[in-house]
Amino acid sequence: MRSELRIAGFGGQGVIKAALLAALASGLGEGKEVAQTQSYGPEARGGACKSDVVISDHVIDYMKPLSIDTLVVMSQPAMDQYAAELDLEKATIIADSTLVSRIPAEAKNVVRVAATATAENEFGAALFTNIVMLGALAAVTGMISLDALHDALEGNVPPKTLDTNRTALKRGYELARASAQ
Repeated sequence: MRSELRIAGFGGQGVIKAALLAALASGLGEGKEVAQTQSYGPEARGGACKSDVVISDHVIDYMKPLSIDTLVVMSQPAMDQYAAELDLEKATIIADSTLVSRIPAEAKNVVRVAATATAENEFGAALFTNIVMLGALAAVTGMISLDALHDALEGNVPPKTLDTNRTALKRGYELARASAQ
């Protein structure tokens, strides 16, 4: 089975890091085939940014998404820009409700998680928003297990933030589970 994930926001939100962690968790942690690509504007911070992850049980013959299953979106400009590339009847949208207020009415599968507010209020920095969103991804889709994401953090985040990242991951999972009910 092939699953396609897009993580989008603006540069500086950890979009690329989140996608790399998702790819590592799927590939190394769960033994799946993965391909990860990224695109961002010329501005290092604040510009448009997206990263796609293709996950498959079989060899991936085309590494770009054909039909995005899940959009993890962390900014309104990213929502506005990438909604047109989704089948809004089928795709799952996991939106940071702190920064994404408008989602197309046609979207059928939407989960809102106050990821930025949670990162700032509970962990002291927006820096952990992407990890909160990865936890939400695990809870909502099951595309990648929480355990595999937990393990992928080691060696891929600064050691002094490892415990906080793990707590942020779990918190995102809990928030999404509560939101989806």
